[in-house]
Amino acid sequence: MGRGNKSNPRNEEEFEEQEGEQDQYYTDNKPRSLEWVVENKNCLDEGLTYDSGRSWTIYRVPNNLCEVHKNAFQPKMVSIGPFHYLDREEKLQLQVMEEHKMRFLSDDCEGEEDDNGGWMASAVLLDDLVETIQKLEEKTRACYSDSFDEINSYEFVQMMVVDGCFLVELLCLYHDHVCTETVEMQNKAGPWSLHNIMPVYVTTTLINHQSDEYSSITFHWNGKWDDPIFTTPWMLRTLQCDLLMLENQLPFFVLMKLYELINNNIDQQAVLQEVLAVTFFDPLLPRDNAASKLHTTKPYTHLLDRVDKKGMAQVKTQWNPDGSVSALVRERQLIHFVSELQEAGVRFKKRKGHDLLDINFAHGTLRIPPLSMDDSTVPLFLNFVADEQCHDHAKPFFTNYFMFSDSLVNSLGDIQILHTHGIINHVLGSNGDVANLLNKLCREIVYDLDQCYLHNKIKELNDYCKPYDESKYRSMDMPLFAAIILLLLTLLQTLYSVYPYYWPR
Repeated sequence: MGRGNKSNPRNEEEFEEQEGEQDQYYTDNKPRSLEWVVENKNCLDEGLTYDSGRSWTIYRVPNNLCEVHKNAFQPKMVSIGPFHYLDREEKLQLQVMEEHKMRFLSDDCEGEEDDNGGWMASAVLLDDLVETIQKLEEKTRACYSDSFDEINSYEFVQMMVVDGCFLVELLCLYHDHVCTETVEMQNKAGPWSLHNIMPVYVTTTLINHQSDEYSSITFHWNGKWDDPIFTTPWMLRTLQCDLLMLENQLPFFVLMKLYELINNNIDQQAVLQEVLAVTFFDPLLPRDNAASKLHTTKPYTHLLDRVDKKGMAQVKTQWNPDGSVSALVRERQLIHFVSELQEAGVRFKKRKGHDLLDINFAHGTLRIPPLSMDDSTVPLFLNFVADEQCHDHAKPFFTNYFMFSDSLVNSLGDIQILHTHGIINHVLGSNGDVANLLNKLCREIVYDLDQCYLHNKIKELNDYCKPYDESKYRSMDMPLFAAIILLLLTLLQTLYSVYPYYWPR
């Protein structure tokens, strides 16, 4: 009897199992559609609902940047918007500012009518604000890269109203606090003078979470600024830093709409909101006459975008219309550090009266606007870069700037040269710490070499240094040639010394 006639129970079981698996895919000898195929067909029939991100303007910072610079993107005092909404009840440092938000909303003052019919805002019902934000909810959600399904409609609208009114009130109070002394020395210049820009105080009964009802809210102008936020210096500076984090933004149109309702004057609102934002954040990145350089006709996506583009008119002229650099002038990278540039004859000068990014090189002199670095400005720069990295239509001005700075600095000696010329000022410790920090700023940054507004400056610097490079290579070749000759002579001398010993005459 052959072995093939014997039955194998194990083989029979495997055969039956394979037949069962085939039955899942075949019916009446015809292939049966898989479940995922059916689902995809249903999606196609119903129409695609995939969000391509074209409406996104506020992003979650990429993980690679967060791992290197985590502290630069996590709010320390206040959470604005949905990204850190769920952290408000878990983190004690965020809970404190939630009380301040409600204090801004629940200030026990009544709205007053302006007898002169001037700038005093009339009472506004909280219902009006809520109704407005409810109409904007879908548009507002579409601005964020995350869907935030865990935040329902009621919570989302409440968050936008509370956070938005807090921001509007904070900007108004700060503007009034800063401008009062200046205004007192000026003559009255009509309704557009700064002394007529008064902050808004908010009064309301707290939102009733149990009954899901909104109470009334009233606003009126008040010249009061003896607020703990302003009397505690570290608190104000921390707030300014937190409010310029990419994940801590509200859409700008939400702030504009809230300010319009509060101020009740559409014509005034368009200009004042710009002035308020620039005034509040100017201490972090001071620029000469920043308010006079505003372009209020250009739409902005959020406060970080507003400060980012402040005073960039001169730099934008250096960018090609098609967003790329022509092959004739493309220069990939600056190939010399500050110390090498100085050896090549390049002079360094502080460029006064120009914006931070407006670097110039002409007649052998590299002029760079002064850069002040401290614990506040470094996170700000990183959020500028993160915004450029995430937004597909953003021009990478700050990315270009810091990649250029990274190419300039290699050691503490380079920082010392820039510091001597007043180009870099810092309170971060030693010059070596600043050099390491500048190099660290560019880690995990995706850099498109074809898009750089400094391409002409880089090429001019590299071309200027070519004679230096050639002379340096020649000076390096001479010692090498002399060393080879010396080695050959030494070898010949050794041969002549040992030759009589092994081969005597």
